[in-house]
Amino acid sequence: MLSSKTSMRKLILPGILFACGMAGTVQAANLGSDPVYGGPSQDHVACQVANVGNTSITFVRTVIFAQNSTSVPLTFNNCTGSLAPNRICTFQAAASNQAYACKVITNEVENGSIRGAMDALTSSNDTLSEAQIH
Repeated sequence: MLSSKTSMRKLILPGILFACGMAGTVQAANLGSDPVYGGPSQDHVACQVANVGNTSITFVRTVIFAQNSTSVPLTFNNCTGSLAPNRICTFQAAASNQAYACKVITNEVENGSIRGAMDALTSSNDTLSEAQIH
């Protein structure tokens, strides 16, 4: 009986460690900007994403959120599906008199190949405030 318990422990413990290791290998890039605030004259905010790497990136989620809510409806978004190397996409939302930030989640592990910026803009697209995505 003792030998059987020892054998089971030898099989179960490595199995648990293997399963935990497999669960830990799923990773994604979760990047966000610092807040931008353009004051009362800001009309909309835009988040631009650039893929400066050698392989495509796949978007899981793109979000713009305001200081008083979890997320705001996007008015434009071409950061969907995948983004090829050396390409840029953007997503935007209407803005009121408060701070905003953006968040980008991709399937790939971030290795420095995803760059971007968040801008607070006027109705004529003049930049009032800008923050980098990191």
